[in-house]
Amino acid sequence: MGSFLTKVSRVAGGLCLGVGLLLLGSCGSDGCVENRNSIPLAQFYSYGGQELALVVDSISIYGIGQPNDSMLLDSAVAVTQVYLPLRFTQDSTQYVIQYLQHSLSSPRYNDTLTFVYQAYPYFESIDCGAMYNFNIETCRYTRNVLDSVAVTVPEITNKDVESVRLFYTVQTTEPDEE
Repeated sequence: MGSFLTKVSRVAGGLCLGVGLLLLGSCGSDGCVENRNSIPLAQFYSYGGQELALVVDSISIYGIGQPNDSMLLDSAVAVTQVYLPLRFTQDSTQYVIQYLQHSLSSPRYNDTLTFVYQAYPYFESIDCGAMYNFNIETCRYTRNVLDSVAVTVPEITNKDVESVRLFYTVQTTEPDEE
């Protein structure tokens, strides 16, 4: 009889411990303070002697070959940065940058960005769950208005950091000397 009670108390103790761990581990989303998506953050910069952050007006950015609405920016003004989500089901994602200023509004001035990458599943934590991270292998782009692109952080995780720089040549006017 004593061994039976020992077995029952072990099973009951194990069940209590399991339920306790389950309750502690199922805090829900309250314990997740990190971003739950791995998305590259692109910032606009001037190209030249100094790399200065730019504020871009009258711009739209949308995805190519996306199954749903892929408009990231629609006639946006005062843009300094944009998140460019990558598709984990593909090994590349393309975006069009459409300039809406009067002199650049023709589609021939649109620029295209193509990110080629490897996606891999990543388990962040019990609270945050699993997500896909990305390793950007290359970025191809047109140079209609865009000067160049630099991938500064090729491993895209859920950390909210700038990972892509979009450079534009900016004309500056010198004030008239008097």
